[in-house]
Amino acid sequence: METRKSGHKLAETIHSLLGWKSHLTSNWAKSVCDIMKSVPSEVLAIDFKPTNVKTKDSTVTADDELRNAISKIEEELVVLTACINQLNTQRKQVLNEFLDLRGNIRVFCRIRPIAIGDNFSRLRPIAALDSSNILLKLAENKSKTYSFDTVFDPESSQGEVFAEVEPVIKSALDGYNACIFAYGQTGTGKSFTMEGTSHSPGVVPRAMEAIFKQAVDSNHAFLFSFSMLEIYLGNLKDLLVPQPSKAMDPMPPCLSIQTDPKGGVEIDNLVAIRVTDFNHALRLYRLGCRFRSTASTNSNMTSSRSHCLIRLSITCFDAPERRRETNKIWFIDLGGSERILKTKAWGRRLDEGKAINLSLSALGDVIHALQKKNFHVPYRNSKLTQVLKDSLGGDSKTLMLVHVSPNEEDLCETVCTLNFATRVRSIHLGNTDSTL
Repeated sequence: METRKSGHKLAETIHSLLGWKSHLTSNWAKSVCDIMKSVPSEVLAIDFKPTNVKTKDSTVTADDELRNAISKIEEELVVLTACINQLNTQRKQVLNEFLDLRGNIRVFCRIRPIAIGDNFSRLRPIAALDSSNILLKLAENKSKTYSFDTVFDPESSQGEVFAEVEPVIKSALDGYNACIFAYGQTGTGKSFTMEGTSHSPGVVPRAMEAIFKQAVDSNHAFLFSFSMLEIYLGNLKDLLVPQPSKAMDPMPPCLSIQTDPKGGVEIDNLVAIRVTDFNHALRLYRLGCRFRSTASTNSNMTSSRSHCLIRLSITCFDAPERRRETNKIWFIDLGGSERILKTKAWGRRLDEGKAINLSLSALGDVIHALQKKNFHVPYRNSKLTQVLKDSLGGDSKTLMLVHVSPNEEDLCETVCTLNFATRVRSIHLGNTDSTL
């Protein structure tokens, strides 16, 4: 009796799936295959066997009906699978063309909200004119307009920011290297945009959640590995490896940057942990954030004193249409640019600020060389640009989230940030080779 019930339930499941063809997802074909494989053959026989069969001829007819029904389902599976694969190929092509039309490096600008302690009586020199333009008041009768792919005003939510980032996430699953930066002066909200809070998650947790969800919804099997490091005082530090707390504790292995003959970059001794789902990756990310170097300065109570880099490597063996079998997406929360006169930093804080500014300057040199399409691109001038070499050129997809302050006392840094962002936005990457 129980077996008969299972058989009838199978029939209802298959027929209901056939009735939902107008609302298919890419998992429909796999779902039907899994159902068919999971049920014993005798159940299938019971399921399609008429209850009133009494003669041998009738039994033969019932068997024929069963075979015809299974054959029809298999034919529909073949057609639907081919249709899904074709639609996926078209989607990837359209997305890649869309990003290329926008420029391989897209630049967004986010204006930090007025914070507690800001001087409300002072003039706010920067304002969003619309979703693409910013007005900067330089003097009483002098102003300048800056244009970006998207402008986020102080009231913009984390969800609105991520909605603009998501196309780059899709490209990463299509096999393209991708790189998402948070850039700006100290205290403009870069870490909030990237990390967020438990109630308002930022780009990194939202992106990882979207990647795993889209991977599950696809027709392919993906392997993911998670790594996290920082560049502190010009040195690489693995944020997933315990650091020595006593003089006698063993030092972790030294990280070194290697480039293969095809231009791919790998970091020797960097821990790469296989992750199976979003929650696993999120736990590692939160662990790494706890070990990042931060300190208090005159500009920010919890100033990031390093560049933080999160890498998610993606491998897919059964998708020949992907750009690469293995690729990676980087999330980079850059240390904030600083003016020593303003931060009043000294000692170690001064050294940290200088190291951050030097690497940001090297990043600017790389951006300038890419903009001019120079044969030589100076990736070797800093550890930051060395690590990101294969994600800042060629067919990689790069996005920069530029952060600015609405305060008048930050006007000088705001002008420098907006000018740098404008240079970045003018870059259109190609597949031309560049030297180290």
